[in-house]
This record gives sequence, C-alpha cells and structure tokens, in this order.
Amino acid sequence: MILRLLLFLFLSSFYSQAQFWTERASGFPITSTGLSKIHIVDNNIAWATGYDGLNPNNNVQRFSTTSDGGTTWNAGTIDVGDSALGISNISGVSATTAYIAVHPRAAGQQGGVWQTIDTGNTWTKQPSAAFNSATSFANVVHFYNFNNGVVIGDPAGGYWEIYTTSDSGSSYNRVPSTNIPAPLTGEVGYLGQYTQLNNHIWFTTSAGRVFHSSDMGNNWDVFNTPLSDFGGTSISGDITFSTASKGLIQDNAGNLFITQDAGITWNPVNISGTGFPYGGAIAYIPNSSRVVSTGGDSTLAGTSYSTDDGITWINVSTDQHVDVAFLDEDTGYSGGFSTISTLDGVYVYTDNVLSIYDQLATQQFVLFPNPSSNFINILSIEPIEKIEIYDINYRLLIEYRNTSLINVSDLQSGVYFIKVNSNATWSTQQLIKN
Repeated sequence: MILRLLLFLFLSSFYSQAQFWTERASGFPITSTGLSKIHIVDNNIAWATGYDGLNPNNNVQRFSTTSDGGTTWNAGTIDVGDSALGISNISGVSATTAYIAVHPRAAGQQGGVWQTIDTGNTWTKQPSAAFNSATSFANVVHFYNFNNGVVIGDPAGGYWEIYTTSDSGSSYNRVPSTNIPAPLTGEVGYLGQYTQLNNHIWFTTSAGRVFHSSDMGNNWDVFNTPLSDFGGTSISGDITFSTASKGLIQDNAGNLFITQDAGITWNPVNISGTGFPYGGAIAYIPNSSRVVSTGGDSTLAGTSYSTDDGITWINVSTDQHVDVAFLDEDTGYSGGFSTISTLDGVYVYTDNVLSIYDQLATQQFVLFPNPSSNFINILSIEPIEKIEIYDINYRLLIEYRNTSLINVSDLQSGVYFIKVNSNATWSTQQLIKN
C-alpha cells in the first residue's frame, strides 16, 4: 500500500509541475513568420515550412528543421528556381533529406516535387513526377521511409494526379485512373491537408470527401463525411487517425466526428467537460485514445487535449497555434510565430499528461493498447479484483478475476465497456476491438 501511495503521489506531483508546451525559436529571421505543415520523422528529427503570419497570401519559401527533439531549430530558404512558386508541404526522411510539394501560383508556372539531401542548402526537382498539365497542382508529398513516397495533386486529365515512388523519387509512376475513385465536378484537394499512419494515408477535398489508401497510395477508396468542404471560407476541417480504422474530423467551429471503420461512417462526438476542441488542427497520439486540438483563429485560439477520443476535453492555453503533430506520447510540436530569430515560433511538447502512466493521477485505471485486436493490459494503482466486459447494449459478456492482462481476440470488432473493480470501487472505460 505504501508503494502504491508513493506512485500516486509521484504521478500527481509530476502532473502538476509539468508544462504542456515550451516555446522555442523557430529560427526564422523575419518576425511574425508562422511555422506549419510539421512532419515528424522520429523522436529527434522534424521538418516544417514557414509562412507570413501577418498576410498569409504573401508567398514564403522557407523551412525549419530540428535534429535534437525540438530544442534547437535551424531555418533556411527553399530555392526552387522561381520565387513565385508556392510550397505546399514538406516531408522529411532524415536529418539531411526531405521532399517538398510545390504548386503554381500563376498561369504558366509548373510545380512538382523537389528533394534536398543536404539539410535544405540545395533543392533539386524530381522531373518524373511531371505535374505538367494546365490543371496540375501538387498538394501533398509524403515519404513513408527512405524509398517509398506518394505525391497527391488535383485532378488533371479527368482523374486525380497521384504519383508513387519506390526508389527515393528517382522515378515516379502515375497511379492509373482505375485505382482512384473519380473526382466530382470542381473537386480539388488542399495544401498539405492529409494524415498518415504506417502504410495508410488519407487526404481531404473541397467536396467534403476523404480519400484513403492502405498501400502507400497505389489504390484508393473515397468516403463522404458530415462536412461539405474541408477548406471553404465558411466551413473547413482537419482530420487525424489513431489506427487504421479509428479517426476524428474536427471542423472550424470545434465540432467533432468519429469513425471506427477507416472513414466509411462518421458519427458526432458528444463533447463534455469544461474544455473543448479549438477548431484548427487536430492530432491523435497514434494507437491511443489521446488527442490534441489547437486553434490559430484569433476568436478561437488555444490548445486542449482529450484522453477519451474527444469526449472530455481539458483546456491548456489560449495562445495561437497554427498546426499540431504528434509522433507518440512523448514527441509533439505545434506552430507559433517568430518574434526574432532567437526567440519564439515553435511549441515543443514537454508535459506528461498524454502518458498512460500519468493518466493514473486522474483515472482509476488505464487500458492499453486501445484499440486492440488481441490482448489488453489494465494498469491500476490498486490491485484488480474483478474485470467485466459488456457489449454496446451493456450486456455482460466475460468476467475475469485477479488479472491485469485479458484476451479480447474472440470478440467481434466494435465498441465495448470494461468495468474494473479495485479496492471495492468500480470504474468503467470504453474499449475498441479491431
């Protein structure tokens, strides 16, 4: 009992003393440069692009990168041979190598994909991702590893212009129209608006649809969502996935919609608690129920987080945040605005509230992994006396005693409730079975 009490006191103390974000210098030399389109490579390396925080319509060809977990950031310019071309997003694969999607901003310009292998000192176009049609417009580049990547553009020639590569971009092959659902009339994608998990990737469109590939972009499905547009003037949204099947949409008013089937169906999330999502960017901690929301709009600016798939929210701050990305429960970043080159511009996650262990300070037990397809662990401060599993209609299915590891492989995919009795106290949480 003394050990359990010390653990609880340690977690409580750690919880109260930590700071969710620590602001670092993005390295941008011009004040009010925003940092966005963050791509995290690993626990040490991340890349991001810059934009004009005072007038976002101004074209900015800048990037910033870190190789020490966000402590220091080094910024540089992106020279693609035409200062009028726009930078859609950036995707890194190491501390030295990254790729950018480049789009035209005026008639007669031609975008595509550029690569750096020297930490951004020089950028070289990869010509086999052609993007040479009059309607070509590269929205997204993403590399899953050193070799495999995908570039996603607007429709050109009657179907979506999507290229894949398996040789680091030395050669790209356009995905055949038979592998991609046809675009709707006038439907386009948006700059850097996508989310990715393992070999899965999703991108959103002006028709409120979500395209999904489970094989690095070679074959695609498309699903409708509750949003009419993901980047309109009155309605917009962001998307994030925790697993291949579980994802969230956040619209610009802070409404949430959840899917448990990779985007086929979406249901509203009934938000509770004193906090709320901020309607800007949203990011899951992969393979968890923990999610972070940020807002950059002056009327809805801030950060909040949820540990139960967006149902209950805790507000963190009301500072402007223009992007958010998380690799795991320890590594996450959000964009801010530079003041001088040695101050401000990027927020680094330095808290522990997204750790499953720290959740014990506020919850009686924690399930992990959740969702799960086989076994789940139950972490509890008090000894577990009994576990009960109920279906969605709250019918008792299984009982366990004196164990913290249970097998759920025989359960059908869906939502269940886990009731845990420890120290004569019952507590309930939701489990998602893949």
